[in-house]
Amino acid sequence: MDLSQPAPSRRDGWPLYFSLALVGMTFSATGPVAIIITAARDAGLDFAQVSSWLFAVLALNGVASLIISAVTRQPLVFLWTIPGTLLVAPVIIHHGFPAVVGSYLVCAVALVVLGLSNVVAWLDRLVPMPVVMAMIAGLFLKYVVGIVHATVAAPWVGGSMLAVYFVLLWQQRRGSALVPPIIGALVAGALVVLAGGFAWPAGTAPHALATPMLTAPVFNLQAISELVVPMLVTVLFVQNAQGIAVLKTAGYQPSLRLITVASGVLTAVVAPFGGCPSVLAGPCNAILVSAGQTGRHYLGALGAAAISVFIGAFASAYGFVLTSLPVQYIGILAGLAMLNVVEKAFSAAFSSALPLSTLAVFVVTLSDVNLFGIGSAFWGLVCGCVLAAWIERDFSAVRR
Repeated sequence: MDLSQPAPSRRDGWPLYFSLALVGMTFSATGPVAIIITAARDAGLDFAQVSSWLFAVLALNGVASLIISAVTRQPLVFLWTIPGTLLVAPVIIHHGFPAVVGSYLVCAVALVVLGLSNVVAWLDRLVPMPVVMAMIAGLFLKYVVGIVHATVAAPWVGGSMLAVYFVLLWQQRRGSALVPPIIGALVAGALVVLAGGFAWPAGTAPHALATPMLTAPVFNLQAISELVVPMLVTVLFVQNAQGIAVLKTAGYQPSLRLITVASGVLTAVVAPFGGCPSVLAGPCNAILVSAGQTGRHYLGALGAAAISVFIGAFASAYGFVLTSLPVQYIGILAGLAMLNVVEKAFSAAFSSALPLSTLAVFVVTLSDVNLFGIGSAFWGLVCGCVLAAWIERDFSAVRR
């Protein structure tokens, strides 16, 4: 912890970090879980397999996040690769679920080797930080824009949350806020949602607790060739790079080797239960560091990990009630929590000496294009690195 930081006040204690944890996991366990359920349905998996998948990526990653965050005193929450989830359904259809599990295990071994050999660190040095921050701005901007759409769809919920948030933000920047803005927005929105008559789903889930199921892997070369390379690219240069950049912006120096090896080991643990590769969770960690003090955000990570374990343990019941959640409330809350991250990302990216490169990254990432099964964030990084090395590096040398 940075000793130059002022002593934490009561407003910078457990209530703040637990609120951030609640927002982070509310976001992570809603839309991203819906993607898992959709992919599983498209692939023809049954309810027990879906429950096992959710148990693996939430409960098992949650236990690991508790341990890693407590030991390192950094907010290191590991969840699952969201873009990678979208790659899975076609491979399951063509080659079967056991072949996908085998491909996950190959991916896990590759991650451990890359991390232990430190090859990933050499690759990481090829990517300038302003380029990565432009990618962060492009990735997270849609969540902030989602505030507008959600507020139009639910004006009472959005209006109350925005009003409370910006009043408290105005007070906070003058040193007089009674509570952090995100806590005020969370409470205000919840009160309006409850007053509006939020309806719980009718009926009950087939099971309340998760139904973990082990799947014996099949090492199918065609499935491996289709899935492993896009998965590695997503894990290393999109998801983990995103999470590391978020933490660096908040004043941390996370270990690239530790994160890469942890991703590999956790992928090997969750794969037999059907879980897709584990990654450092960019959006969740971005929310955790959006308020509070550097050096104390691990408290929020512990809370988020505990919530993740709890949700994963009751994966069957949770999957049943997911669709009843008020999506506008969740979307506005996540967008507000990310405002500070996007603000810092824009500042770091577009105040640098690489304006063309960062603009190219931002535009390509924002485009949401998908080539060869690889998402726009990766192609944005490629464009930015090429322009930085080819044009702006030489231009900077001439200008100096």
